[in-house]
Amino acid sequence: MALRRYDGEAGGSRPEDRSGSAPARPNDLHPGEGANDGPGDPGTGRADPKGTRRTTAGRWVFPTAVAVFAALCLSLVAWNSRMPAARGPDAPADTFSAARAAAHVREIATVPRPSGSTAHTQAREYIVRTLTALGLDTRVHTGAAASHRPDLSPIGADSRYADLRLRNVVARVPGTAGTRPVALVTHYDSTEAGPGANDAGVPVSVLLETARALREGPPPRNDVLFVFTDAEESGLLGAQALVAEPGTLPPDTVILNFEARGSRGPSLMFETGPDAGWLVRALTESAPDARADSLLDAAYRYMPNLTDFTVFQEAGHQGMNLAYLDGYTHYHGAGDTPERVDPATVQHQGEQALGLARALASADLNSTPAGDSAYFRLGAWFVSYPLGAALPAALATAGLGLALLLRLRARGALTVGAVLRGFAVALGQLLLAAGAAFGLAPLVAARHPEFAHYYDIGAHGPPLVGFLSLTLAVGCALALIARRWAGARAQVAGAVLLWIVLSVLSAVTLPGGSHVFVWPTLGLLSAAAVLTSRAGATAGGRVLAAALGTVPAALLVFPLVPLLTNALGLGLVAVPVAVAALLAALLPGVLPVLPRLLPVTAAVVATAVLAAAALLPPEPGNPVRADLLYLWDADRRTGHWISGVPADDWSGDFLPADAERGSVADLWPGWRVPVRRGPAEAFPLPGPRVTTKVLGDTADGGRRVRVTAASRRGADQLVVLVSGTAVRGWSLTGVPGLHADDPAGDAPWELWIRHVPARGAELELELGAGPATVRVIDRTQGLPGPAADGPDGTRPPALGVASLGEASLTATTRTLE
Repeated sequence: MALRRYDGEAGGSRPEDRSGSAPARPNDLHPGEGANDGPGDPGTGRADPKGTRRTTAGRWVFPTAVAVFAALCLSLVAWNSRMPAARGPDAPADTFSAARAAAHVREIATVPRPSGSTAHTQAREYIVRTLTALGLDTRVHTGAAASHRPDLSPIGADSRYADLRLRNVVARVPGTAGTRPVALVTHYDSTEAGPGANDAGVPVSVLLETARALREGPPPRNDVLFVFTDAEESGLLGAQALVAEPGTLPPDTVILNFEARGSRGPSLMFETGPDAGWLVRALTESAPDARADSLLDAAYRYMPNLTDFTVFQEAGHQGMNLAYLDGYTHYHGAGDTPERVDPATVQHQGEQALGLARALASADLNSTPAGDSAYFRLGAWFVSYPLGAALPAALATAGLGLALLLRLRARGALTVGAVLRGFAVALGQLLLAAGAAFGLAPLVAARHPEFAHYYDIGAHGPPLVGFLSLTLAVGCALALIARRWAGARAQVAGAVLLWIVLSVLSAVTLPGGSHVFVWPTLGLLSAAAVLTSRAGATAGGRVLAAALGTVPAALLVFPLVPLLTNALGLGLVAVPVAVAALLAALLPGVLPVLPRLLPVTAAVVATAVLAAAALLPPEPGNPVRADLLYLWDADRRTGHWISGVPADDWSGDFLPADAERGSVADLWPGWRVPVRRGPAEAFPLPGPRVTTKVLGDTADGGRRVRVTAASRRGADQLVVLVSGTAVRGWSLTGVPGLHADDPAGDAPWELWIRHVPARGAELELELGAGPATVRVIDRTQGLPGPAADGPDGTRPPALGVASLGEASLTATTRTLE
């Protein structure tokens, strides 16, 4: 079929779009500034100085150059995204070997090791033996700690956590002339949900292999500590105990925390402490293959995720947090086994750990420079500049855009109204593509049971390709539909305006991530300046414009799309789709002709790919954990089944598949996450023993109360809930808690206590005026009756998942008048 020109001459812009406040005179139009030119072909439709019209070949110089530069950038991004080859057991002694590290994973991560379990104790003993055999001064520090971490609550409550028997392992490589200590940190406990081979078996193995390799070199200048914290998964309590005893971990210690939130992929430096610009430089110099981007740090501050590094950062420590995050569907689950460990990932994180340890161990850390930086990889190069420059750079870019618009308006090439219409088209493309992706993602993942747990599927690569094709289809279709309302030039100008707006907004709200918008926008504006100048009439000028407009955008945005997909999962694929839509909105400025078949072809490809992805079977060998809780209400003498996930073949025998989600606040006050619930057979369990004593009154009519609680059935975990009045202060068996002045009528005050001794826990509360209700729940692993025989590999979900796990709970209530 015939292809229609997509520019001002084909009816792509309204008459007023081609004139300014005053008619442009012929002498005002210089080469490359014709009023009727398409954005990517400034000279088309106008005679050149010799009176000849441009050839068809000349019209395709700019789009061809864009395609070439985009392909080169994509190749460079792919080349620099390669994972390192895993070193074998015969690697040189002073280097990091993934094979040697993996041997540690197999020793400690064959079964779940939640804090206090037998496997947890065995893992600690193995760590101590290994470090001692290396000749390191290794000690186990005991203590207790409490924290207020509502973001970690599995039930959405305002939860506090306490542990009365913590065991942290600290090993020391002494420095020859220490300036400041450097600590490599990870946790050695896992959730109850699975063996935790990646979280955090791999980081444990990385630290053990790093300690071995470090001992093969010369003695360090600074003390190097290897720290393995306890109870990270149940409230970051081991780290909390360390910062409470500064003698163990001096307050000026530089913290390097290692984590895992998946089962494969590169190790990313995603969070820094205060004044970390110098540390970022140290990372990139000591580990050339480091993956670091201040966008990750800036975005992470807005996310409800916590690690041990949170505790150290709150205590004022400088440092960095590193983790890998691809393969999320194995995280905190039964599939997180040693077989799921990727040797290349181990090698990548290990090389970063060893490189940083050596660099900081030999550095003078007495006076490190202050200040934070914006940083990112640009192909094979690492770029860094002061964070304070983010807003000036964005404002300068906006100023350049305004100057260019005024110039084009004065010469009759654009009007403000046309640019605003183009902005509406670009914004519409983004919203439509992102909305379609958000709505279709659950349908594509419908056959994958892991989606209900992780909001992701194991193989999200094919769906991502489908959604990117959908983005192209939506963008091109809307551009063609709106071509008479906003022509090609207006659409491109409006898309660039959207980039400018995002540059300024991100510089204000997310300065560490503003480079993703600022530098591509600067490139686009520079390209537009070239195309609308005399140079734009030459082939060389158009190639230069293609390079300026393509390279910054491609090198910064191309790697961002898969990174966002890995970080957010298929359920939030709308975010990388929105980023891709920003690029798709620029297509009318690249193609001199926008074929009508392009959106149709892209839509067909998207439909085929997404349909095929929807038919993909669930990932083999990745069992979805069962999720079932039995709650016995000792006061009302009733039993209840509770589950936070859709029914499976096993749990359906106890809880009907059609059970609707609802509240359980009548059983567990403060539980905010909707769950499926149903009646259960009575398995009477003795409720906790609870005694209360009023110690005295406060000046404002409140009371000081002592609550003693113990399990009658040997449970070492208790949950205490106080409702009816505010809790203004508390302490647990000598461990001070955080001040909490919650007004009466709000959600109950809640405290989870682990490692409760047989005699019970003693909690002192300072309460506000009025009656208060205290509910105590004890928790043990396992289910009663026929539910005790769960499917192989089934474990309760991890702390932080919106449900409870395989547990027996009993409750006793006391009312204080």
